[in-house]
Amino acid sequence: MPTAARPSRPVDAEDPSPRSRPVAAVLLGLEALLLVVTASYFLLAAAGGGVAGRLGIGLGLFLLLFAVGVAVAARSVLVRGRFGTGFGITWQLFQALVGASMLSSGMVWQGGLAILLAIVAFVQLARLVRSTPLPSRLD
Repeated sequence: MPTAARPSRPVDAEDPSPRSRPVAAVLLGLEALLLVVTASYFLLAAAGGGVAGRLGIGLGLFLLLFAVGVAVAARSVLVRGRFGTGFGITWQLFQALVGASMLSSGMVWQGGLAILLAIVAFVQLARLVRSTPLPSRLD
């Protein structure tokens, strides 16, 4: 399709403030770090017999996988990539659900921290949605 025949699209908006992207990336980085710490706990607990071996190892590897995804999302947010914003927002919804589950099982401060981080990061990432380029705007 020739470029003249393409319908015109609005130009990407600027970031809401110069600190929005770094703040969102730091929050995602903090979440990735907390996931690595939690994964390490489960892997060490499995090795020491505090948690059933297969469960601890499986949970630790599962959390490490998500830690890598969240870390990649943090990097993507910094470079105005599309992956970071979408994955980050989806991750916050999942994290809030896990935090609520933690609250209901008696893990009050852990669940509260998870929900607080999810809300703050969700708001920061949602502010960046309009300033993240769409694939059709990368030409």
